[in-house]
Amino acid sequence: MPLALAALVLVAGMLIPGFMSRANLTTILLHVSINGIIALGSTFVIITAGIDLSVGSVVGLAGVLAATTLTSGEVLKLLGPAGAALAAGIVGIAAGAAVGLLNGGIVSRLGVAPFIVTLATMTAARGAARLVTGGVPVGFPDPGDPLYGGKVAALDALHVVGGGRIPVPGLPTGFPVPALVMLALVCVGAFVLVRTRFGRHVYAVGGNEEASRLSGVAVARVKLATYAISGGCAGLAAVLLVGQLRSGGPDAGMLYELNAIAAAVIGGTSLFGGIGTAWGALTGALLIGVLNNGLDLLGVQSFWQEIAKGVIILLAVLFDVWMKRADARRRARAGRN
Repeated sequence: MPLALAALVLVAGMLIPGFMSRANLTTILLHVSINGIIALGSTFVIITAGIDLSVGSVVGLAGVLAATTLTSGEVLKLLGPAGAALAAGIVGIAAGAAVGLLNGGIVSRLGVAPFIVTLATMTAARGAARLVTGGVPVGFPDPGDPLYGGKVAALDALHVVGGGRIPVPGLPTGFPVPALVMLALVCVGAFVLVRTRFGRHVYAVGGNEEASRLSGVAVARVKLATYAISGGCAGLAAVLLVGQLRSGGPDAGMLYELNAIAAAVIGGTSLFGGIGTAWGALTGALLIGVLNNGLDLLGVQSFWQEIAKGVIILLAVLFDVWMKRADARRRARAGRN
């Protein structure tokens, strides 16, 4: 998949004027960062042969809770603008992790299919987000608000993380902070999956759940943890989105779950479980980001972009099925010999 990404970048660079400019490449990184973080969390769940359809709605719910905390008069008076931004970040991530724990608890303890559980929480979380806000975005205050200055300062403080850029020599627009957060998380995710006992257990559960249980792996705990990671990553993405937009909307994150699953699958994570990497999730997110950016610059209409994305996802799934069957045939031949 890295070769496909490199080829796509090369072709886009040759065909689209301005695509290879530093400003455009950093813009792609900024746009990819939210999807990349959610895809990383989803990768943990998919490796265990699970699925998390709730992450898009979690972005909406965690975002409005973070924005409500950020612009709360009581929180501002108690903690000040910087403290309110920190509290909003904690609330957003905790809300996402709580939904993830709920998903993981029902899946692992009650044995309900992940698709059904996360479909239910997807609907419930979106409804809760609309209930909290009354269906309207929470964010930039009215100029007549007595706490107008404090609320704007708090939004600006979170914007440093969600939309800020770090000065880099030779890069006029600087490096996007959300992209830096995404890259740091991918490094942590790769370390956890490859270098820790928990990571080995994640692969083991996805490869053969029953054999893992008989080997002493705490399967329920592993599943619970992966769903919590997925929800926490969605919560963090929501906080970054609130910082970027300076508001949290109940409809934010709509269909983000499809982008996250697509990025993970395109990056080589098997929907059958047992296979996948953090770097693969990053590669898949980058490939989708480059494709979207290239089609935008070419002026391709959005519905054609959706068709192209759907075809790529379908091809990735078909390739996954083909690899799975080829592996089964290889094992069968080895058994006969």
